[in-house]
Amino acid sequence: MTATWTVVRLLGWAAPYLESHGSGSPRLDAELLLAAVLGCSRLELYLHHDRPLDREELAAFKALLLRRRQREPMAYILGEKEFWSLPFRVSPAVLIPRPETEHLVEEAIRIIDRHYPEGAFVVDFGTGCGNIILSLAAHYRQRPGYAWEGIDRSPAAVEVARANAERLDLAAVTWRVADLEAAAADPARPWQLVVSNPPYIPAGELAGLAPEVRQEPREALDGGRDGLDYYRVIARRLPALLPAGGWLLLEVGAGQAPAVADMLTAAGAGEVARVRDLQGIERVVVCQWMP
Repeated sequence: MTATWTVVRLLGWAAPYLESHGSGSPRLDAELLLAAVLGCSRLELYLHHDRPLDREELAAFKALLLRRRQREPMAYILGEKEFWSLPFRVSPAVLIPRPETEHLVEEAIRIIDRHYPEGAFVVDFGTGCGNIILSLAAHYRQRPGYAWEGIDRSPAAVEVARANAERLDLAAVTWRVADLEAAAADPARPWQLVVSNPPYIPAGELAGLAPEVRQEPREALDGGRDGLDYYRVIARRLPALLPAGGWLLLEVGAGQAPAVADMLTAAGAGEVARVRDLQGIERVVVCQWMP
């Protein structure tokens, strides 16, 4: 007689299976995948732990397990990642949002509230799925006077970001496909604040990244030989990106903040600040362009 696969029995089998194939959070992964198949929450799995799965549900769960066994990121399998308490659709065309990037959003809000309480034009370079600029737009949803733009050199990424804006009902955000080397603000309508989470991993370290990370778009990870190529470009192009008094906020990798701060100072920026995350890592570099 064939055994019945209930929710609890299936989770009890799937978690060790995923652990044996390298998952760092096997139980959580199994719960999220099964909840996706059954269209319920993780809590509901345990409220209905004795629920049997039918053949189609078992087949769908197996298909997701096989994808995870290949170390495909959970966010790509599920098609979504939470950031700033908002749900963002993601695909292999975009970098998966990281919690540490919320420090960039927090710092942007601090600058906006202090210097632009009545409104500002904010642009996000390398917008990816749009999580940074859309989080800011959502935060100021009830306050008029702000303009938001997300820019990325990848048309596929911009399409993902645009879909997220529609899903979050943030039609005020505009989108542009452009490269940092060429993009510039309209002199008649300058950007007051530029934010960016650029590629900052040294090229020589990419091969040693976790298999999940290596499946994310290389152009969103590869920062060149020392990881600082993007910062050199943005430092050189500051006059084209910001008016006098405008602000620049950049996420940086661990240990990169001093070098990035030095670049911005050499480019003629005013005082440069380095903001630490909860682990004490200098995660955000902030400067005001004062030529």
